[in-house]
Amino acid sequence: MAALSGAREVCTVDVSANFIEWSKNNFQLNGLDPEAENHEFWVQDCILFLKGTIRRKRKFGLIVCDPPSFGRSKSGVFSISKNFDELLINCMYCLQKDGLLLFCTNYEKWTTGDLHLRLNKLKREFSFKILPAPAQGMDFELPDQEPLMKSIILRKN
Repeated sequence: MAALSGAREVCTVDVSANFIEWSKNNFQLNGLDPEAENHEFWVQDCILFLKGTIRRKRKFGLIVCDPPSFGRSKSGVFSISKNFDELLINCMYCLQKDGLLLFCTNYEKWTTGDLHLRLNKLKREFSFKILPAPAQGMDFELPDQEPLMKSIILRKN
């Protein structure tokens, strides 16, 4: 979406080479050239990518972070319940002032309220505002059930 909307640069990161190829195919299906200078695709652990980005002092205006609840790779095991703080802190360091972070998770053990409570650690290091998340479409939940997908939008001050 960012590339179709005219973003100056789009950087896609995933530990799975298959997902990166799928992303490149989606670019082509949408009439975009995945080989263009302003489109980057990285097969890498996102936390390692973010740490390298911090070292290079690179900043983004928008970060969309949609990690798995659990995953294994050559670099180790990722668990959203254990790696949430590290992931969000690294995202915030890579976000420019007034930049937006859209974070989504389908981790079943958290409610949207739980997600908001976990942001308290971030408030010690960063100044941000929580913005209303986009309305969720009904997937498989009944109207009175907590949605499986939880999202937050943060604007860095």
